[in-house]
Amino acid sequence: MRLLSEITREPTKVEISRERAVIYSSLADFILVLLQVAFAIITGSLTLLSEFTRSSFMLMIEVYSLWLLASVHRGRMTHFQFGVGKIEQFSWLIIGLGMIASGVWVAGKVVYSLVEQGVPPSPIGLAFAAIVNAANLTINWVSLFALVSGERTEESDIYKAQIKSRIVKCVNSTFLQITLTVATLAKDPVVGLVMDGLGAAFVAVVMIFNGLMMIARSLPDLLDAPLSGIELSQISETVRALDAPHVQILNIRSRRSGQFPHVEILVSPVGGDSAGKLLEEIGRLRDALRALDSHIDATFVVALQDRAAT
Repeated sequence: MRLLSEITREPTKVEISRERAVIYSSLADFILVLLQVAFAIITGSLTLLSEFTRSSFMLMIEVYSLWLLASVHRGRMTHFQFGVGKIEQFSWLIIGLGMIASGVWVAGKVVYSLVEQGVPPSPIGLAFAAIVNAANLTINWVSLFALVSGERTEESDIYKAQIKSRIVKCVNSTFLQITLTVATLAKDPVVGLVMDGLGAAFVAVVMIFNGLMMIARSLPDLLDAPLSGIELSQISETVRALDAPHVQILNIRSRRSGQFPHVEILVSPVGGDSAGKLLEEIGRLRDALRALDSHIDATFVVALQDRAAT
């Protein structure tokens, strides 16, 4: 059994600063989620209700990503010898399904409120909703600035995903601020109801779209689907274009696990040269793949003349 000191490491100053940026942003998001649900109930704003639903799922993703980011920075995931890609993809699958279901529910609430001609939110209620969203808008832009203002070299895919998520939040909250402001300033209650419903419908579409994208991204990895045609073609061209007269490429198999493309290449020795020559050319093939993508995990299987693989 390995000691804890053998499987962990001290994170660097840059990694700690990135973690803190995510932590502060997540704490601010948590406070905003509480405000959103409270004022959604008080004001009856569909926009705040839908934004609360979306923000809750996004906060779950943030907390999970923060845990994963901190674990990677401290070397606590090394016992997963094939990486943590499937763990990450399975979580995204579950959250993606939840976001789609929530988006459909919010869309149904919008249609019901417009068709049934329910009581529109009061002007003061819409004003409070606009104030809460303005706070959310400010936090999103400040958090985005904090995420991108630090050291940008050697960013992990998890941290890049945090930046992309925050950009989506900025765009979303900006659009909602416009609709809520118009709804607040409108003197006609019907206009206020329509604008509030428009903001909620926009959030519902964003949730459904993001949920579908998360499922589309996670399923290929979970089902061990091969790499995309372009990726696999680049790998095949790189391997076959290399001058390796003592190695014959028989077959190439691939799958992806998170950011790591796994490639298995079946080769056969050509001629009667020594095993050293074969290993030397396999090493050159491996170096060529790493030059193409440093994340590629390449395995070479040698098929001997009697068709037995070693």
